[in-house]
Amino acid sequence: MGDSMSKRLKLVTASESEMEERSFPNPFPDWDQGVLTSSPSAANSSTGDLFDADGKITEAFQKKVQNKIKDLLQQMEEGLKTSDPHDFSTYTGWTGIALLYLQLHRVSADSSHLQRSLDYVKRTLRNLNGRKVTFLCGDAGPLAVAAVVHHRLKNQADSKEFLTKLLQLQRSVISPDSEIPDELLYGRAGYLYALLYVNKEIGPETVDEKIIANVVTAILESGKNLSREEKKTERCPLLYEWHKKQYVGAAHGLSGIYYMLMQVFKDEKYLKDAAECGEVIWQRGLLRKGYGICHGTAGNGYAFLSLYKLTQEQKYLYRACKFAEWCLDYGTHGCRIPDRPYSLFEGMAGAIHFLSDLAQPEGSCFPAFEL
Repeated sequence: MGDSMSKRLKLVTASESEMEERSFPNPFPDWDQGVLTSSPSAANSSTGDLFDADGKITEAFQKKVQNKIKDLLQQMEEGLKTSDPHDFSTYTGWTGIALLYLQLHRVSADSSHLQRSLDYVKRTLRNLNGRKVTFLCGDAGPLAVAAVVHHRLKNQADSKEFLTKLLQLQRSVISPDSEIPDELLYGRAGYLYALLYVNKEIGPETVDEKIIANVVTAILESGKNLSREEKKTERCPLLYEWHKKQYVGAAHGLSGIYYMLMQVFKDEKYLKDAAECGEVIWQRGLLRKGYGICHGTAGNGYAFLSLYKLTQEQKYLYRACKFAEWCLDYGTHGCRIPDRPYSLFEGMAGAIHFLSDLAQPEGSCFPAFEL
């Protein structure tokens, strides 16, 4: 698989005109066995500004990041005053902001961040509508985050109440007659993430293994059934579709569903291919579309943090820091302005989330996706 992946990546990197249209040229020198490779800006750059003698991010760089986070938080809070009051989603709404403040509390232990998270949780719970069940776009996200926030505040009765409501959603998720899709954004994989998230944040036995197994089984059976219907069982034993189309991406398709299943099964045999993809991200990851985690540079920065966690190779932490350095100049590159410019996935909140993870890179997680 690695050879075929390499060939595909060569095709991907071949179109320079498309690269210029979607991304900025990477101005940063790369990392090669601890030595910076040449680039137009190499003479003005140094790893000494980033890492101390132990290979940890320096206090000076961390200070820059923390100052920028404070600045961006002020901008975000001001901008949120005109945001849609009814958007409770993690993706573009109030739950995403609550999740950001939970993250800030995790890395700083500042109790004011936890209280701010609770403020946004209360706002989300007034708007639940029962139409979707996922973490990103449905009721499962607000309920799971509410359970975690109240758990951290030691409000165990409230935490249990929201956990109970979260688990009540499983009936429609596992029903064979349900019209719920399987993908991450609107389907069963998104509900599975909510259960796994609660187990990680509150405790491994919070959601019973049988409940998780039932959801996994429902996803597997759905994939097998469609594969049989399409007569593709040999080529693709698990097949999924959304709106009658067979997507392969993370949000609506196979990769997002498979990733959630592998969070249960812990299969890491594709690390080599992930590293090859990381090379393309380094070359083409400073996106003109913005700084966010869904369509922007911060999201690509998370790829390097993930690779660093898995490999402990310093070059991935270096690359993550360089993408963070790009985000420190938020708004100065002429990027497009997203529809929800302060939200977690499209806007500023996501960039703040990424920057905050540099405080503890070994524990970093792409929100609502990694665990």
